[in-house]
Amino acid sequence: MSFSVSKIEARIVDHAVRQNGAIVSSLGRHVASRYLVVTVHSRDGACGYGEATTAPIWSGESAETAQWMIENLITPLVVGPTFDHPSEAVAIMDRHLHGNSFGKAAIDIALWDLWARRQDKAVSQLIADREPVEAIPTRVSIGCYPPEETVRLAVEFWDAGVRTLKFKTGVPGIDDVARLRAVRERLGDEPVFTIDANGAHATADEAVRAIEALEPFNLALVEQPTRRDRLDALAEVRRRTNPPVMADESVFTPDDLDEALALDAFDVLSIYPGKNGGFTHSLAMVAKAQAAGKLCAIGSNLESDLGQAPHACLAASLSAFPVERYACDLMGSLFYAESAVTPPVKFDRGRVSLPRGLGFGVAPRV
Repeated sequence: MSFSVSKIEARIVDHAVRQNGAIVSSLGRHVASRYLVVTVHSRDGACGYGEATTAPIWSGESAETAQWMIENLITPLVVGPTFDHPSEAVAIMDRHLHGNSFGKAAIDIALWDLWARRQDKAVSQLIADREPVEAIPTRVSIGCYPPEETVRLAVEFWDAGVRTLKFKTGVPGIDDVARLRAVRERLGDEPVFTIDANGAHATADEAVRAIEALEPFNLALVEQPTRRDRLDALAEVRRRTNPPVMADESVFTPDDLDEALALDAFDVLSIYPGKNGGFTHSLAMVAKAQAAGKLCAIGSNLESDLGQAPHACLAASLSAFPVERYACDLMGSLFYAESAVTPPVKFDRGRVSLPRGLGFGVAPRV
């Protein structure tokens, strides 16, 4: 179904992280989120919504730079033409703008939302290759805190029903062995442990030593142990260690994925539309990874419920996401003081429900 965009609005919003909910990682301390909410209006009065979860240390974008880019560069490209599919607008944006993945993703997500709403469908109905999973297991990040605080957070999440814990690692001065040992001693063998160094290790040797020190605690997954620009080191770590390796920071774009596949650098691909430059690119990358025999899991840049809804749609709808094996980083409901959308994304006993309704099933609250 064709559509034409008449107007794009991009407004900055601030989300407060709940008390004691800050994420501490090798990239720094995340205590608040300044994001961009995008509304795309069609000529017939319909709307679609997207979110840019900007963080300069992550993609080089801030809410302010993404807003400027959308208002001054993307709007003249996207407003006016008639499109048959959101991917046509993505092709135009990519042809004229390098990088800026999260800003472009907010537009693409809003266009998918709009396109599905105009067909009176949920996006999941348009992309699913299986019966959608109604409640998706959640993996929750625990920052690089000392053992006592790490245990407190782990117990809190465990009591909320979360069964997969992701420990941020690799911060100098923090004893990761002591942290994981303390949680195992408190909660036993049932919790699934994964670790994420966010590229903290400069060399493969350093990463291998860190992983081997933590392997006694039964690691189900090792995420991005080496620097984002060292795919060769990531591939070496995969060859030399036992746990499955997830590629995150090293694989933003389809071209990054091609290089990572050529090196056989990962077992599991962390997917999320903001990083990938849009929902359209995420779909293509999932298909390529699956064709190469790789699995996918949802990653996160601490999206609000508005950004979380497209993630839930991908995880629920596509067979490349074995969600019972690799839980998804659908964490917004646990980290923000209040929901940014109506209806709120439902979190219950460690699972996030696929939002029901047209498009991605949510709309900004204000």
